[in-house]
Amino acid sequence: METHSRRTPTTHNTVNRIGTVAYYALISRLVIWALAAVSHALIQDYDSALELILPIETIGQQLFKSIFGVFLRWDAFYFVHITEKGYVFEQAHAFFPLVPALTRLVANTALAPFSFALDYKQQLVLAGVIVANASFIAAAVQLYRLTKELFGREPFAFLTAMLYVLTPSGIFMSAIYTESTFAALSFTGMLFAARKQYLLAAIAWSISCTARSNGILYAGFIIYDLVVRMDFSKPLFHKVFVLVKAGFLCLITWTGFVAVQFYGYSLYCTDASNIDARPWCNANIPLIYTFVQDFYWNVGFLRYYEVKQIPNFLMAAPMIILSASGIMYYVLFDSHRAITLGRSSTPATSDKATLPFMSLAAFPHIVLWGVLLLSNITTMHIQIITRAFSCLPPVYWFAAHQFEGEEALGGGRTKTVTTFFVMYGLIGIILFANFFPPA
Repeated sequence: METHSRRTPTTHNTVNRIGTVAYYALISRLVIWALAAVSHALIQDYDSALELILPIETIGQQLFKSIFGVFLRWDAFYFVHITEKGYVFEQAHAFFPLVPALTRLVANTALAPFSFALDYKQQLVLAGVIVANASFIAAAVQLYRLTKELFGREPFAFLTAMLYVLTPSGIFMSAIYTESTFAALSFTGMLFAARKQYLLAAIAWSISCTARSNGILYAGFIIYDLVVRMDFSKPLFHKVFVLVKAGFLCLITWTGFVAVQFYGYSLYCTDASNIDARPWCNANIPLIYTFVQDFYWNVGFLRYYEVKQIPNFLMAAPMIILSASGIMYYVLFDSHRAITLGRSSTPATSDKATLPFMSLAAFPHIVLWGVLLLSNITTMHIQIITRAFSCLPPVYWFAAHQFEGEEALGGGRTKTVTTFFVMYGLIGIILFANFFPPA
């Protein structure tokens, strides 16, 4: 009996586990929805702008606003406006087109038969909610599959997925934002890369680049696997072939981002009369995204380091501390591995002797985590770090590592991790549902 219980799970059991992950992901969305609706009913909105988007002239409109309006806050206004009108304003180009395109598709197909009961704006809002929540369920499943593929430990993969279900950015994963869709595509690409299916990975990441700009960084996985870990004892033609292959795959990965930027260029820079008006059109690399982030959203190196932003830094502190702890723990566990970029490890820390989070398979993910942590604390709006990191598997691997209780950093701190995930998530629901910052 003991031998049987330790066998590798069968395909049937894996399918059951995936179903279980999807089930809990769905339940978590319904719970967040209910909590947001109750919070919205008990607390007056900080901002009444929602009524400009969703009128409340009839009982039906009031009911729709009460049920779905909790997901239409802050950036969601931009996504709904882009979905309905397209890119009318230059500053809207900070928001990428994939989620609006999917929202419009769902509204014009699956929800079209309900036009007798819902006006088009309501159909768009409902479609956006469907896209976000369906994407979250897909992301949870893909994270489970990725973790199982990389580490071969089903219990750890399931625990990771359950922690993702409890993600502290939960309300943003259900709102009309890009986080869920981007995470689902990110994890899918990572899964393909873990299986050495790099072309499929590049395609998935290219699509992700039409949701968020971060997707361009995923080319790093290709470079790491094919170039950094290249066998340099191979003949020259083999090395040249690998370099060309890696370059081609990176170009595919970046295609989505380039397409989005080219679309912006075609709107503002192809008409000779507009070239002088828009300074970014004459830049050496005319990227509307970097211009918009700089000019309209004040994104830049250390620009957020102001006294008035201290509350936002405090809100971001738990994720910063969790991330810094996880990265430092991984690096200090085997500094030789970090110095050699994972090309070699000390004998005492070979993969066979380590837990999943500490394994070599996690190395490129830890590097990405570190790059994004540095970028967020120096350049980005710091309050978005918790939801921005919802696409990073090592956040949840490190949290799961704490639960294993085997030589884990801060053994016995599982309550702290759980408290952070749950309490931050609950506070976020209340704040977001009633239009309070941070966004």
